[in-house]
Amino acid sequence: MGTLEPIGDAVPEDHRAFAEALRTLFDSLGISLRRYAARCYTDAGTLSRYLKGTRIPPWNFVVNLLAHVAEEREIQTSDETVALLRQLYVRAAKTSAGTKRAADLQRLLEEADEQVREATSLERLLRQALHESQQHVDQLNVELKALRAVRAADRQAAKAEIDLFTSEADELRAERDQLQADIAILKKQLADATSARILAEERCDQLERQIESAENEEKDREKTETSQEAEVVITTQKVRAAADTVEEQRAAREFAEAREQMAAAQEHIAALQAELTAAKQEKLRERLAHEAAEALRHNLVSASPEEEATGRASRSLAVRVGYGPDQVLRRLDVANRVSPEDVRPILARAFDLQSKDEVERTRRLLQVMPSRVRRIFSDIVAHSTKGTAAQEEQRLRG
Repeated sequence: MGTLEPIGDAVPEDHRAFAEALRTLFDSLGISLRRYAARCYTDAGTLSRYLKGTRIPPWNFVVNLLAHVAEEREIQTSDETVALLRQLYVRAAKTSAGTKRAADLQRLLEEADEQVREATSLERLLRQALHESQQHVDQLNVELKALRAVRAADRQAAKAEIDLFTSEADELRAERDQLQADIAILKKQLADATSARILAEERCDQLERQIESAENEEKDREKTETSQEAEVVITTQKVRAAADTVEEQRAAREFAEAREQMAAAQEHIAALQAELTAAKQEKLRERLAHEAAEALRHNLVSASPEEEATGRASRSLAVRVGYGPDQVLRRLDVANRVSPEDVRPILARAFDLQSKDEVERTRRLLQVMPSRVRRIFSDIVAHSTKGTAAQEEQRLRG
């Protein structure tokens, strides 16, 4: 790499301080004097005089040296370093008027050369832009002539298309009128279903009150029968002790009548419970029909094509037909309490309609349900083609 020549004793103090600062920056590059001179497009002898202090370089040389050092160290040069070098440069330049004059002239020359290069580059870019613009104008003229040539033919084709579109518009209007009529019918059916649901709920409430009353009566009857059974036993023991056959037969008849009354009360309670179960099942079916009608009405009655596109983009098929993860959880909650046999059909329908992400979310929501419901859902997933593919994909990812 070579060693720099020492700074001479005859070099002024301000020149020496500035040269030592330049040497420190140059040494941090770790390259030879000749190699850096080639990088700066300057003479090695001139660069050596800069670093020995016998000649003051132009400030542009100092700026380039700072940029090369920052690039080599991969750090940004601080403002304090630049200010210190500028101060040393000014002091060194003041010691020699000729040097300062040469530096100023060199700086002016560099600025003028930079302006010439920028002007030349700008002229070249403008010429190129002008040429490209002229080519574009010529191309547009050719395209304009071609468009004018086909315009007459397009007018005839456009007239035929307008006639076709008019016919299609008439058909669409007729279809719209039919859909509006269907919507009116669906609204009427929805109102009927709502009324039926309200009546069914009132019937369920009435049956629940009747069952509660019957259960209370049954409890009172059981207490009465228990005391009666105790009295019958005592009476029976007395009859047996007295060996009175007639009293024994009468007590046996009373005991049999009491048992028959108990059996009749139990049959009445079972009938009321069966009626309540049927009413709850009817209520569930009406609620499912109501939700399906609501979903169909929402799909048919759209405010505008833009709103319809937005709704379809934001809701999945399962959500639109009432089988989203949260909707399935509400359905299962009702079915699990009213008709447990409807749990599997609800889960199977939801699994067929839901996407992979919705199936996974449904699986997480089912953690709050009984274990029987979770086992049914796992069985549906395991024995379906979609579930097998999802498990294989999860296994490959693992």
